[in-house]
Amino acid sequence: MSQENEKAKFSLTGATLYGINAVIGSGIFLLPQRIYDGMGPASIVALLADVLLVLLLALCFAEVAGYFSKNGGAFQYSKAAFGDFIGFNVGLLGWIVTVIAWSAMAAGFAKLLVALFPQVAGKETMVSILLLIVLSVINSFGVKTSKTFTVVITVAKLIPIVAFSICSLFFIKYGFQHGHFTPFLQLKPGVSLSQSMASTSLIVFYAFIGFEALPIVAGEMRNAKKNVPRAILMSIIAVSFFYFIILVGTIAMLGPSIMNGVSPVQDAFMKMIGPAGKYLIAIGALVSIGGLNMGDSMMVPRYAASIADEGLLPSVIAKQNRRGAPIVAIVVSGILAGMLVLSGSFEQLAELSVVMRFIQYIPTALAVIVLRKKDMGVKPTFRLPFGPVIPILSVVVSIWMVSATAKINLIFAGVGIVVASILYFVLNGKGKADKAPETPNKAAE
Repeated sequence: MSQENEKAKFSLTGATLYGINAVIGSGIFLLPQRIYDGMGPASIVALLADVLLVLLLALCFAEVAGYFSKNGGAFQYSKAAFGDFIGFNVGLLGWIVTVIAWSAMAAGFAKLLVALFPQVAGKETMVSILLLIVLSVINSFGVKTSKTFTVVITVAKLIPIVAFSICSLFFIKYGFQHGHFTPFLQLKPGVSLSQSMASTSLIVFYAFIGFEALPIVAGEMRNAKKNVPRAILMSIIAVSFFYFIILVGTIAMLGPSIMNGVSPVQDAFMKMIGPAGKYLIAIGALVSIGGLNMGDSMMVPRYAASIADEGLLPSVIAKQNRRGAPIVAIVVSGILAGMLVLSGSFEQLAELSVVMRFIQYIPTALAVIVLRKKDMGVKPTFRLPFGPVIPILSVVVSIWMVSATAKINLIFAGVGIVVASILYFVLNGKGKADKAPETPNKAAE
């Protein structure tokens, strides 16, 4: 039975595909227009700079992931490095963020479905709820079934992306011939280069959010301590390549007219290969966001279950069915996501959830430094060079990113931390707040 369970888990290739699926959503098809608006063709440079920023955080996740082979991601890292209190805050707020994100993705799927099939108009909420139910049922059949659906959907979403990327390579010359890359830097009146760079980088960074999902389901990966760090880096490199080619190809084909339409990648692909390109990208966008929903349906419940497994939430939440799926967490997460869809407030919460993700990023970067000083009982399969330089830079970059958001989001994030802290004492008692981080060997199990 143990061997069968191990075979059902994600291999390195499957884990990498899961990581790619967790990052690439429908936003990739809108990305060129959003970032071109700030700097023109020079947005390509902003994208490359942002890739370096994202890699800083991804590298931190890659190192600390090498200590663990169980679910939880940033929650496990924070708990091992800083103790139960910090771990609970990171875990609970991280779970809430993923629930919000899942509800937003379910609603986004319904909107894209209506765009392709107008006859579904007016039934968006019902479509979103039905999607949440179907994916939760699939997830309840265990990791083997979820793995199959995730891999199939990820490959399907990559087909139009790869096709567009290949075609783009042949049309870059067209862009230079028609002056679509000149002038290279195009700033808005009254906006400085540094301001444009900061705002553009923030937009691009949002497009990379999701890479932290892979460590959350580390327990579903074969040889997690070895494969999860590799899969994190491989998936980020793959996503970065696709983002770069899509941006360059779209600018090459459309130039300044990129701002005139609502679906720039569709317009560019249609110009490359004809009307079929438009429909291929439209279907690709729907499959892409469907893939994100599939990934969330697997990751969100396991986040909650990992917290309960560590005794920081009621143990019933970690209860598994005979297929090893955390059935109670699946039901609870699905209900909460459905309630958000019904409330209609998820769109406002979605922006807040992006800011709240830094509550996972910053402790993870700091955990790199702390866990290095501990006898973890195991050496990570990947270790960052340059001592504490990369983790410290990651924290600085994160703070810079957070400072660019609206103040109201920072206020709500602060309120979330206070509420989570109170809930910790209610559920676990004051005495546990002073408990030292668990022994390294136990944390590394």
